Amino acid sequence: MRVTVIAPDKLVSVNGETLKLPDFYFDESLHAIQFDGLQGHIEFEASDGGVNTAPVSDFEVQPYVEAWNAERARLDAIMPPEPTETEKAQQRIAEIQHQLTTNDLVSVRPLRAKVAGTATEFDENRLAELETQAQALRAELVTLTTKLQELSDQTTE
Repeated sequence: MRVTVIAPDKLVSVNGETLKLPDFYFDESLHAIQFDGLQGHIEFEASDGGVNTAPVSDFEVQPYVEAWNAERARLDAIMPPEPTETEKAQQRIAEIQHQLTTNDLVSVRPLRAKVAGTATEFDENRLAELETQAQALRAELVTLTTKLQELSDQTTE
């Protein structure tokens, strides 16, 4: 895990994602930390205006990572991350299945009228419209199911 801390700006970056941590306490003399997951260094501002460096361990970096994780969770609760392609496909499949079920329920009355021999032109038109919608939804469902399978295959490779 790569960690970068820029104390004067109250920024912490974990694996390239940078978050501002305005409520986290940063030591006033701390300038920056660079840590690559195995080793790193910490930079302190010296009293003469220069910078002193020292090795840093994962133990010393951990509080910054924990603060970053807490901020990431807080932000995710406010604004969830963009759904993945798989999640988008699954959501759309659920919507299509719901629409198909709704179409089936809506078609019951016109179908009853047709079976009873009392169907009107409106009933016939409504059934045709519902069937056209259902065909389009089924075609989209096939496309999404194929896409979902391809995404699943990519994940398992």
